[in-house]
Amino acid sequence: MSDEVSPERAVMIRLRARLAVVERAAWFGFQHAMRTQPAETEAFIASERARCAEGFAGPNWAKDLTAAERALLGAEVDKGLAQLVADAKEEPGG
Repeated sequence: MSDEVSPERAVMIRLRARLAVVERAAWFGFQHAMRTQPAETEAFIASERARCAEGFAGPNWAKDLTAAERALLGAEVDKGLAQLVADAKEEPGG
């Protein structure tokens, strides 16, 4: 195994690191919202799930994807938003 990272892999790893930072920052904000305004936060996520379901079902969102790809993306977004709420409720103080 090499101790070097190829330039192509370095780009991918840096992008993954950026995504992880954004996820952690978003998680902090979401946890705060769930602690301070849980009902409003859950209602907001529910409305976003509905908005995303409608948006990804039609041709106007993610126009570069096929209908099947948009359906997969929409399902993954919905699953992720649902899991976000479930995870926040399982956190201590959530």
